[in-house]
Amino acid sequence: MEYPQPQAHPTATAMMVARIAVRGSPPIIMNATLKHPTVDKLQVKVLAVGISQQVRNRVNADHPMTRSWLLPFDPSMDGVVQHEATGDLYYVLPRGPRLLAERINVRRRDLLKLPAHVDPVKLAGLTGAWLTNWAILMACTRRKVVIIGATTCDGRAAVQIARYLGASEVIGFSDDEDALARVTGLTTRATLSNPEQFPKIKNVAFVIDFIGSKKSAEVLARLNPGPILCELQYVPAWGPRGGEPFFMDFNLSTEKGLQIIDPALLSWRLTTQQNWAKLRFALQMMARIQHTPFEIVEKPMTEVAEVWNHEDFKSLNKVLVLVPSKK
Repeated sequence: MEYPQPQAHPTATAMMVARIAVRGSPPIIMNATLKHPTVDKLQVKVLAVGISQQVRNRVNADHPMTRSWLLPFDPSMDGVVQHEATGDLYYVLPRGPRLLAERINVRRRDLLKLPAHVDPVKLAGLTGAWLTNWAILMACTRRKVVIIGATTCDGRAAVQIARYLGASEVIGFSDDEDALARVTGLTTRATLSNPEQFPKIKNVAFVIDFIGSKKSAEVLARLNPGPILCELQYVPAWGPRGGEPFFMDFNLSTEKGLQIIDPALLSWRLTTQQNWAKLRFALQMMARIQHTPFEIVEKPMTEVAEVWNHEDFKSLNKVLVLVPSKK
């Protein structure tokens, strides 16, 4: 489909963007103009934007962050761009501008230069799950990690990172027994539909929860925490795959000595300038992955309204990457 372009101002460029016009509905294509960048910014071409679960949840009408944003808005978080004059590739930090556009103006301090050989689509598809889990698990060496929802895209990334960072054990829970059997790197597997058969797990250090329902409470009730237990319960920025939100029972929290961690805060800290060395290392490790922990599907941004609610993406089995720029 051809989209009519508006007349651009002499100091602006006409382009296509994708925006949320109705809360809870997929983004739609709109026309916009982009002003020439100021001296502290670069104008870059957007190559790839990952649509992680965190991004998808921002569309919801009751999302704690975006429910106050004016319509239309862009729910994206980060992505890969190119400075066309030099050909250099950059990762745009989450605090930078939104990316569902053919081009954006971005502050130089919100850009992290990437190696020339990086696959933009692969990196954009992995970063949402990879960097958040990396920030959570940096201290997991020689500790036990429990992952509730190990068959989701985020869960599969968490398994891979926990093994790489030296976790002593990685225990995976899922309601999909067949898919769980195919997740490599787990030392123990358990099906959420059979709580009576949950393994007895002692000295747990981390519980990462990608489900957020009563099933999660059943897992936590059977855990024997170690000296430290960092439990990620229901967090609106991630959201449960299905079912009702999970609100932590106070008695359970006290009994287990849970420390509730906000993954969005940890991820934000990782992308601050004082942690750039850690961020660069995390991205380097991600770029070296030969086999991604989940399937990444590339689609042109012009098809966003049609593909947004595809079951593979809604069920967290695959990650959608949108390509805004024309080839």
